Amino acid sequence: MPAISIFFSLLLISVGFTTVYGGGIGFSTTLIHRDSPLSPIRNQSLSHYDRLNNAIHRSISRADALFQRAAALTGNSIESPISPGGGEYVMSVSLGTPPVPYVAIADTGSDPAWTQCMPCKKCYPQSEPVFDPKKSSSFSPVPCTSDTCKSVGGTTCGDQQSCDYSFVYGDQTYSKGELATDTITIGSTSVNMVIGCSHESGGGFGTTSGVIGLAGGDMSIVTQMSKKSSVSRKFSYCLPPVSSQGSGKINFGENAVVSGSDVVSTPLGPSTMYQITLEAISVGNERHAVGKAVAENNMIIDSGTTLSYIPKDMHDGVVSSMAKIIGSKRVNDPGNFFALCYSPDGDDLNIPSVTAHFAGGANVELPKENMFITVADGVSCLMFTAMTESDPFGIWGNIAQGNFLIGYDLEQKSLSFKPTACA
Repeated sequence: MPAISIFFSLLLISVGFTTVYGGGIGFSTTLIHRDSPLSPIRNQSLSHYDRLNNAIHRSISRADALFQRAAALTGNSIESPISPGGGEYVMSVSLGTPPVPYVAIADTGSDPAWTQCMPCKKCYPQSEPVFDPKKSSSFSPVPCTSDTCKSVGGTTCGDQQSCDYSFVYGDQTYSKGELATDTITIGSTSVNMVIGCSHESGGGFGTTSGVIGLAGGDMSIVTQMSKKSSVSRKFSYCLPPVSSQGSGKINFGENAVVSGSDVVSTPLGPSTMYQITLEAISVGNERHAVGKAVAENNMIIDSGTTLSYIPKDMHDGVVSSMAKIIGSKRVNDPGNFFALCYSPDGDDLNIPSVTAHFAGGANVELPKENMFITVADGVSCLMFTAMTESDPFGIWGNIAQGNFLIGYDLEQKSLSFKPTACA
């Protein structure tokens, strides 16, 4: 079977609640960072700094794979997705009839959802029993001659006229199986939708059952729910800062509305991945704008990348302004990666006000915990890194997103930010 690449932006969700507003449905569930004490895929043997350094290395690998793939495409398009693997957050839903718990990576960059299925030819160990489609009365294979099968790239006809798929990711993790329809339940909301039933899978999925696709494409659960129910095509999430041990939340439909006088919004680009336009970053009274050659939709916002990648001129200007205002003696990053580090840690630094200016007048003021992280005993570093000349776009990573309620309105093509205590 031919392979296709899928780009991961990964989030863990547990059971939530459903509310109804004048015919519109809204529901919410809990988001858990993979390294949280609440996470089923947490490696208990690692120290805090080990986990942080692993997240940084996953972020570097993810961005490198994404940049390499995008640069190879005609016109530097980012429509063809790619996975750097790993993932940073995880999610819990139920699958089938009767419903069976399904703990998965929540992925804002791919669709459809998939889970490991019996019969399992080659599967990795997972925390729950592998899903058995024979025990679900709502499970139905997708025929390979159907329009649904033809709409998913890289599918082929199987021996029983099944719609077989092969998803091979950039880090050599993979999922191979058949497309089917079955019922996914989040809170008390259930929708019958297209899923992947994986009989062969392996790689960096931890002990989760698979992936929940949250991208903007036709097969994502966000789009499928809006087509098959009264759930509007919106979702939002609130990520706790890295230093927090708490959980966050993800919202769908009417629960995903982000409102209030402190909300700012910026347009989303046309890609099924989530493109935005960063115009400048201000440090104190100094504003560092992107170069004139930088096009619209010059960033993607990605919950699965830890670091933020910004244009080099902007990065160098931000570092220079911060160093001048902070005034303390700089130290070297023990990992030789970050450009601006200090000892003592960020709590004792004179960190200036920093504002990211996105298109449409969306000015997002960043607290110090969204910028500086303690990477080793007594050493804090700025979590922005410079793009290279060959990088086709930047990435607004999850450290910069902490303690903001971030809303994705796929109907209005708008992304909103609201300062919020997320944990």
